[in-house]
Amino acid sequence: LCCRRNSSNRFAVSVSGFPEKDVVANIRRLSDGGYLTEIGGKSIVAYLTSRGDAASGMRITIGGVTVSFSPDYDPTCLRTDVAGKLVKKLVEDGAHLKKGDAYCEIEVMKMFMPLKVTEAGIISWQNNEGAALSPGDLIGSLELDCPDNVATTILFHGDLHVDGFGVGSRKNSKNR
Repeated sequence: LCCRRNSSNRFAVSVSGFPEKDVVANIRRLSDGGYLTEIGGKSIVAYLTSRGDAASGMRITIGGVTVSFSPDYDPTCLRTDVAGKLVKKLVEDGAHLKKGDAYCEIEVMKMFMPLKVTEAGIISWQNNEGAALSPGDLIGSLELDCPDNVATTILFHGDLHVDGFGVGSRKNSKNR
C-alpha cells in the first residue's frame, strides 16, 4: 500500500502500482487515545491495543473487534519471545537438529528455559553465551532440511474493495 498525507488529518491510500486509484481517509486522534477514522462516508473508531514487536505482533481494535497481526512464521530465524540471558548453547555451530530439539537455555527471572526448534535443520549461531536478550532478538538461524514444509507469504495482486476506493485520483485527492 502507498499512503500520502494530503493535510493534517487527511490521507490518500492506494495499492502500489495503481496511484491513480485511491481511497481518502480522514483520521482524528481522540482524547482517549483512539482514532476516529472516516472512509467512504462511514466512521469507525480504532484503538492500537498492543504495539507488539518481532515476537508478539500487533493488536488493534476496530469498531469493537480485535484484530491481531502475528509475526510471520519463519523457523529459519531462532528468536526468543522473552527477555533473558543466553546461558548455554546445547549444540555446536553447524550441528543438525531434529524438529523439537532444544538448542539453547536462557535464564529468565532466575529460571532456566530451554528453547526448541520448530523444524529440522542445521544451526548457525548469531549470539554468544552470556548475551543479554530482548524479546524478538535473533539467537541463531536454521538452514531447513525441507524448506517446502513452510508456507510463504503470498503477495496480493488485484483490486482493493473498500468503499470509496477508485473514486479519487492523485490530482483530485489533493483538492478534497
